[in-house]
Amino acid sequence: MATETEAEMATETGTATSNDVALTSLSFVIYLRGTPRQVRAALTDPVLVPRWLAGTQFHPDAELDPRRLSCEWLQSDHFAANGGSASVVRFEFVAMGQVTRLTVTHRDLLVDGSFLKVVSAGWPMILSSLKSLIETGKPLEFRR
Repeated sequence: MATETEAEMATETGTATSNDVALTSLSFVIYLRGTPRQVRAALTDPVLVPRWLAGTQFHPDAELDPRRLSCEWLQSDHFAANGGSASVVRFEFVAMGQVTRLTVTHRDLLVDGSFLKVVSAGWPMILSSLKSLIETGKPLEFRR
């Protein structure tokens, strides 16, 4: 069982039927000290997004359901990284008192694509920075 400071990662694999390309999904679960409204605000506020996302482009779609948020992700500067196709990121918020369980599912990732390798390592860093921002007001800074 994960504690408030742990992030878990699980992967699922499947095959797309459209062009018979093997795609996979990554799921991450993290617990943040804050309400779903606060977590959602940090994910969508254009002033805060660059602080926790470390410069990556991110434009979530507005969903009517306050428990979910999703966006299509296309690496326009590295178009071939995911076989030239967009992937989809979905955030799901579950209130647990003063804690929010955030599940991030990144799907439609090409199994052999370089983008899968990047996001597999990148999401734990991004989510840790988001957690820090929400709980302390300061995101983590990673040096390359």
